Amino acid sequence: MRKLAPFLLAFVLWGCSIGSFFAKADEEKIKQYSALEVTLSDMSKKITAYYGKQGKTVPPEFDENEFIGVLEKVYPDKEKVERIKEGYRLRARAVDNDYSVVLCDLESGNKLLEDFSCTLNKVDIRYWEKDIAAACEFEPDWKKYCQ
Repeated sequence: MRKLAPFLLAFVLWGCSIGSFFAKADEEKIKQYSALEVTLSDMSKKITAYYGKQGKTVPPEFDENEFIGVLEKVYPDKEKVERIKEGYRLRARAVDNDYSVVLCDLESGNKLLEDFSCTLNKVDIRYWEKDIAAACEFEPDWKKYCQ
């Protein structure tokens, strides 16, 4: 048993270090995507206000180009707009008088989150915290998030 003690100790320490590695990775992921969610919520407020000040709603042809175009006009932190534009695969569409925006991972193509402008204080779908890969597509049942 004494001969096995060093191996057991090494195995336990290795297991702890691996667990610590994954905990730190999850912590970084939470920081990254939580900050992204706050930014998207703020951007939604700016886009909604942009159309509202003009007495308009989101146009039916609203897409990712319009999303970025409006933000480049009205969003005060241009660096954040660039980070979203360059750091994610971006999709946007009009839904009734509002819009939804989907951000996906550039490398894997997996959907990370979807935000609906009908709920300005939160990001509605958070795939980044799930263990499943989701296609970079719009939520078909979006109305349940806007009720």
